[in-house]
Amino acid sequence: MAENSFWKDLEINDSLVIDTIKRDGKDTIYFKDKDSRFIWNNKMHAMQFGIEDPNELIGKTDRDFFPAEFADKARALELKIMSTGEPVLNFEEALPIDEDTIKYYSASKYPLYDKNNKVVGTWGISRDITEQKKLELELERSYHKMELLARVDDLSGLYNRRYFYETLEKYASLYEKRSDGSTFALVVIDVDDMTHVNDQNGQQNGDIVLRSIAESCMSNVRTEDTCFRTGGDEFAIVLLDTEKIAAIGMAKKLVEHIASEPVILDGRRETITISAGLAMFDNTEPDLSGLLSRAERKLNKSKREGKNKVSF
Repeated sequence: MAENSFWKDLEINDSLVIDTIKRDGKDTIYFKDKDSRFIWNNKMHAMQFGIEDPNELIGKTDRDFFPAEFADKARALELKIMSTGEPVLNFEEALPIDEDTIKYYSASKYPLYDKNNKVVGTWGISRDITEQKKLELELERSYHKMELLARVDDLSGLYNRRYFYETLEKYASLYEKRSDGSTFALVVIDVDDMTHVNDQNGQQNGDIVLRSIAESCMSNVRTEDTCFRTGGDEFAIVLLDTEKIAAIGMAKKLVEHIASEPVILDGRRETITISAGLAMFDNTEPDLSGLLSRAERKLNKSKREGKNKVSF
């Protein structure tokens, strides 16, 4: 009673309320019949299509304004709402405008009932959230960039020592549970005589050597393998789903490639070599310290036996 009196005192009736929403509402509001044809639209909805008069939309469907895929998806959702009588609330719609532009909306759709409580169509309301979505996407990209930077070594561009241990733990857990005999190989690498390289050529040239080693590692592994810089002149490679013979072949190929590709330091061609040690993960002994220890022992063996080789 109090509410009715309030509206009456202000001389506001249902028609005026509807006209106000139609004219001034900042969200898009629309009503559709059972064939998803527009039967009522507010001005904001019409302006979404560059139309001043909302009445021009009456009798039209989403297919008259939107890409077929978008319109068909909306129609499918409206059919579901009409069949179940259940609204779908606060979902996100992405509308491609052109190759470079996407508009985003937060939308809700409801069943439309007649005076006999029979579903005769749908109605909906949506709000343009494009700017908010752009901010969310930018924040997400920034987060992923920071996450990546936390994993990547600045100098070499390879993953760093921290991510090396995370990766080993992940793969150890994965392969420990396998019963098909598949495993992975760990190759640890040390640049031969790196102290001499730095002393003779300077730290800046030493960095060039490290970047060259990193590039060689990346170019000599498969896409499913992962390369790391684990220390000053120390590197590691994890080779997935590989047998020992194949892993040895890859490691030898890398050693030979680096020795055969001189690095230019202050205009001079300098031959750089590496020593490597290889160990296979054993799921019957999944202790990572054991895997690392075996690989390091093999690396030390390569050093003792003259360097520029891989031991396994």
